[in-house]
Amino acid sequence: MTSASRKAMSPEPHDFIYLEIRNYDHLRGEIASLYKSGLSLRDIEKRMSLSKTKIRDLLLRAGVPLRSLEKSSMGASVRSQMKWNIKPPYGFWYVEGLMQPHPEEYPVLLGIIRRWKSGDSLNSIATRLNDKAVPSPMGKQWSWNSINNIIQRVINKELVERNGKYELK
Repeated sequence: MTSASRKAMSPEPHDFIYLEIRNYDHLRGEIASLYKSGLSLRDIEKRMSLSKTKIRDLLLRAGVPLRSLEKSSMGASVRSQMKWNIKPPYGFWYVEGLMQPHPEEYPVLLGIIRRWKSGDSLNSIATRLNDKAVPSPMGKQWSWNSINNIIQRVINKELVERNGKYELK
């Protein structure tokens, strides 16, 4: 007999795990409306403090069809504004499933583009942002490469200027 077997059979009391069963059915309607408004399962998970699996289960029990990971048959303009599985580019964020300018990052983005258009080097832009303690997309120091990635979106026409504002194409 092993020592683990002897310990398990000892007359000393054992620890017990008590499971609490919770019913979340009262949240079905709220979760369904959030999902239908364009929020992802992860967004709802953060907002409701429930697991993604629990949210998925509640949506299925509510009869809500889940979106596939592939592009749907929605129009291209609606599909480009809805949140899918990607992190938005610097200067933007998702608000209720739609991409909008980020209130703190968007002015920094405009400043980067303005300085680049006026002829500043990528290193000088990065140095200026680091001196001002502006957080980078990854929360680290700015580098010429992170500035270059932002500028490449402008060059490749992923960021398009319309009426003095930049929008994602």
